[in-house]
Amino acid sequence: MSAALNLTEILSSLQDEITVDGAISTEHRSFYTSFRAQLDAHPGAFMAPDIQRLMEVARTEMAGEITDEEFELFSKAVLSKISTKELLEIETKEQEEKRSAEKVAEMVRVAEEEARAKVEEEYRLKAEAEAREKAAAVVVEEPTPVDIDSLLEEKAQLAAEEAKATVEQAAKEAEAAAHKAEEETRAQLRKDEHDKALAEIEAAKVAAQEETARIKAETAAQIQEAKEATERATAEAAARTAEEAARRQAEQELEDAKRQAEQELEDAKRQAEQEIEDAKRQAEQELVAAQEAAQQAQAEIEREEASRKQAQAELDEARRLAEAELEDAKRQAEAELEQAKREAEIERLKLEALTTPEPEPEPELEPEPEIDDSGGKLVPDLPPLQDASSLPPPVVEESNNMARILIAVGLVVVVGLAAVFLL
Repeated sequence: MSAALNLTEILSSLQDEITVDGAISTEHRSFYTSFRAQLDAHPGAFMAPDIQRLMEVARTEMAGEITDEEFELFSKAVLSKISTKELLEIETKEQEEKRSAEKVAEMVRVAEEEARAKVEEEYRLKAEAEAREKAAAVVVEEPTPVDIDSLLEEKAQLAAEEAKATVEQAAKEAEAAAHKAEEETRAQLRKDEHDKALAEIEAAKVAAQEETARIKAETAAQIQEAKEATERATAEAAARTAEEAARRQAEQELEDAKRQAEQELEDAKRQAEQEIEDAKRQAEQELVAAQEAAQQAQAEIEREEASRKQAQAELDEARRLAEAELEDAKRQAEAELEQAKREAEIERLKLEALTTPEPEPEPELEPEPEIDDSGGKLVPDLPPLQDASSLPPPVVEESNNMARILIAVGLVVVVGLAAVFLL
């Protein structure tokens, strides 16, 4: 496989790795977007070292953060189509860069220690010089703590600048070494590609020679076949010419029949549309007539319903009045009948008293008046017994209650007949 990958392979591998259950997290999407921008801005082919470097740059410039494990998985997914040899070269380069960084850090640490020791040594020498001056009886003003601090700060600044310059120099050397290693890697890759291409060209040359011999043999056979085919083609050309003429004639007839059928179909369509429109208008007219008839029928039903309700109300009122009159007549007839019964009972008792022999009176007892149980009234004493034949017969009073009852029953019957007629 070539050491250079195309953009589709790189992005497809990364997208397959960051997609989990059909979704991509916000951090992974940000890394993908940043890496895509780095790839778009990269000139030339996408070599393995370039891809690794662009992924690291994308990780630093992305929004959010991803773990080292995720970054390793993404790197392996993108570089999965590169050969084992190239992966080893990438790992070797990473190890060299790591060693270079460690070397630079060690150089910075040593430079800081040397600067610190140098400042301490200068301060010690200055203190010894001041002591010697004092011993020589030369009056010298002792340095104040402020002077000492200023001197220390100045020396520390000088040492820091020297350490910074040393670090920058070491960083430049490390970068130059890394660039050199990268150039060497690219040169080796280009050499491998060149060797591989030469081998492929040589194999293609051999295959081309073999193919040329085969083609020559086949060409001779094909020339003979071409001659025979030419003869056959000449005979077939005449047949095809006649067949083509017949086909064009058939196509023309088919086209004419098609146009005629389309015209007939269009005429039938217009006629059908006209008939549908006429039927639609007729149906609408019939619908309007039916709606008007329905409205009239509904109005008639409503009028009949109102008449029926009014007749029912009048019938109910007449029935109520008839029932009320019947009930009054019934009560009155019962009262008069009860009164007639009481009067008849009184007359019967009077008659029995007249026809029954009078017992011997007992002087010491007072006759008590009889009580009529049926009416709850006191019955007076009977007059002395007379000749029964001389007594008038009991008078039976006829009342007009029966007439009233018959009238009420007649009213009820009339009301019932009227209700049946209306229903």
